[in-house]
Amino acid sequence: MPNWCWNSIAFYQEDGGTAMLEAFHSDVQKYLNYKDPETGKQCDWIGHWLKSSRVDTDTLYTRGFLSDCELHPDHVRIDMETAWTPLPEVWDLMAEKYELAYVYISEETGCEVYVNTDTMGRFFHTRYQLNYFDIDELGLDPAMLEEHGKLLRELSGETTYFDSWEDVVDTFEPLVFEFEDIDVLNRRLISLGITLQQYDYEEETKNVYRRCKR
Repeated sequence: MPNWCWNSIAFYQEDGGTAMLEAFHSDVQKYLNYKDPETGKQCDWIGHWLKSSRVDTDTLYTRGFLSDCELHPDHVRIDMETAWTPLPEVWDLMAEKYELAYVYISEETGCEVYVNTDTMGRFFHTRYQLNYFDIDELGLDPAMLEEHGKLLRELSGETTYFDSWEDVVDTFEPLVFEFEDIDVLNRRLISLGITLQQYDYEEETKNVYRRCKR
């Protein structure tokens, strides 16, 4: 069984128009609404979607499925879950077919995949992620809990996202008095059993796939 990678892709028209966006959204929705006549199940696998769109998939890795498609005034957002890694080669083909551009954000914690190609923050703002932790499982000493327990309990029990380095600094300054970058901060956090991840602008997906399959 693979590790599942969560992806959101924002497709948009570079000229600011909407005609191709609407056509793209309509075609994806038709596919998502279609049910196999034999099984009655929704046909949400990416490979089937591409073939229905007359896209050649012979040389593509397409393992994954579509989960949602939303039309917004200036973009179409598609959510997918894919095995191990993002699939930008697939999104390239769909963007080309409908004359669209796109950016995406992807996350797969097991393989440490954290990618956000939206450098301008137009659609996806997340830049850092504090991995999920349970404060009661960290085994912290009483002195640490006495001094920083309130902050750690606020962050415990869920994954926390940050849109900027300034947000990170504001959150962790009480815990780590001075830190100039994520490496310094993480040395302190990792000693507590916590890790902060930074989203990359690009990711060599083939290397991710090989790393995860070892």
